[in-house]
This record gives sequence, C-alpha cells and structure tokens, in this order.
Amino acid sequence: MPLAAANGIEIAYETIGNGSRTVVLLPGAGCQMLEWLDPFCEMIAEQDCTVVRVDNRDVGLSTHFDGACPNPGELMAKARAGEPYDAPYTIEDMAKDTAELIKIVSNGPAHIVGRSMGGMIGQRVAIHYPEVIASLCSVASSAGNPNFRIRSEEVMKFFALPPETTYEEQIQRNVDGDRLFSGTHFEFDEEADYKKRAEMRARSDDSKGGMRHSLMFGSEDPVARYEQHKANLAKLDLPVSVIHGSADNLLNVENGIETAKLIPNANLVIIEGMAHELPAGAWPQIVTTIVGTVDKAQPRN
Repeated sequence: MPLAAANGIEIAYETIGNGSRTVVLLPGAGCQMLEWLDPFCEMIAEQDCTVVRVDNRDVGLSTHFDGACPNPGELMAKARAGEPYDAPYTIEDMAKDTAELIKIVSNGPAHIVGRSMGGMIGQRVAIHYPEVIASLCSVASSAGNPNFRIRSEEVMKFFALPPETTYEEQIQRNVDGDRLFSGTHFEFDEEADYKKRAEMRARSDDSKGGMRHSLMFGSEDPVARYEQHKANLAKLDLPVSVIHGSADNLLNVENGIETAKLIPNANLVIIEGMAHELPAGAWPQIVTTIVGTVDKAQPRN
C-alpha cells in the first residue's frame, strides 16, 4: 500500500478507479480507510472518478504518535476532570496532512468527502488550503458548536465502558459500537461488520490513536474555537454538500443543519432514519449527492 511523505509524517492511501476527477475519502476518528468499503468506493469510481481512501495520521498504516504521547489515557482523565492539557496535534495539522497528500495523488484540486472527524478535516482544508480542493462533502459531521450535546443515554453508557483487555474484545467492542451508531432504520450486517473490524485490527491496533484523535477536541477553548471556525466557514466559495442522518445518535442532526447554514450556498441532504454510520441502504442517496457535488465543480470528461 502506498505511503506518502506529507507534513513530516507518512500517510497511507489506496487508489480505486482511474477517472478524471480525484475524490479523497477521509474516515472518522479512530477509523481506518477500510471504513469506506470497496463497493461504496467502486460506486463513486464508476462515475469518472479516481477514489483515494486514506488512513489519517495515528491510525492504520499511517504514522502513529506513540512516541509523542505514549499514555493518552492520562490526558483523557485530565480532560474528563476539566484540567488543561496539551494534545499531541490539532485538527489543523490533519488538514495540512490532507492538503499535502492531495498534491501527491492528484494532478489538480481534489474533491474531499469526509465522515464525522473527516468532515471536520475537510472543512479546514477548504478554509486554509483552497487551492487543493474543488468540492467538499461533509458527512455526519459538525462545525463544532459546543451547545450541541450527545443526547443518547445508550451512547454515553457505551463511552463509559471499561477498556477492552484482549484482541478479541477490541474487535467486538468496535462491532458493538458500529451496531449502536448504525441505528435501527437500516439493516445492520453483523457478519460483514465483524469482518471489516477484524481486518482493521489485523492491520493496526489504533486504540491509542483513537484516544489521541479525541484529545484534539478538548485542549482548546471550545467556544472561541467554534466562533473562529464559524467565521471561516462563512467565507467559503466552492460547491459543498452537507449529508446527515435524521437519527444520528452521536452528532445530532442539528450539527448538519447548522453546518449547511454556515457555509454559503451549501446543499443540505438529510437522510431519513440514518444514524452515525453509512449503511448500505443509504449508499445510493449518499453517492448520488457526492457525485452531483463533484459534477458541479468539475464536469466529467
């Protein structure tokens, strides 16, 4: 699998298809590129697109930050206690990773599709590196409004579970999380999800990387950060679609609604019944929106 030297680290990526438009898929916090399943990537690639799915820093085969922050659990405890701490990196660092990667994998500006944290990264690429991005799809993501809290008691109980202790427990915990965040409207394929999570765990143990991803969001003043980001979003000038599930139980749907309001001329697509995952039953609507956004920015050859 190719590794790109970007922003002083290595970013792993994989290319699917050979179309005239480059679509970069950024996964959520603690997730690898395999979150974007092959059939989903192929649906996009069939529409004159070259799909590049990415391992963000600290997961998968990209550079991990065990040396810089070997005990993220200690910082997580500080975060829960409301104590100050320094995160090993910021989401702006991850945006720079992506911008430099695009210069390597694409002949021109690319189209970014980011889910959850990946959408937050994509928003910042559009703000800080407009020369490398042609369009943005922000999926199940947020502008970071600190007033939008998790309302699901089931989700809060899941996050409060004690750490897993075995290889098998790690895989099963991730499957349990995927089931929870898939909601109840669309079918959840337990067998396929277990296979995906087992493949991810075989590639890399990302448990500490996932914690370090989470640490990014609590090391700064959330109100000040949100106000600055909100002002930056208002200056964007590119085709943007905001895709969100009506039943999202992690980043509630008002996150998507607000993000679309903050970005000039953004296209808002609410998928009825979808929670925080990307169920196969919703792929046709999601892919149609992605390809339509790409077409608006860069017509097909």
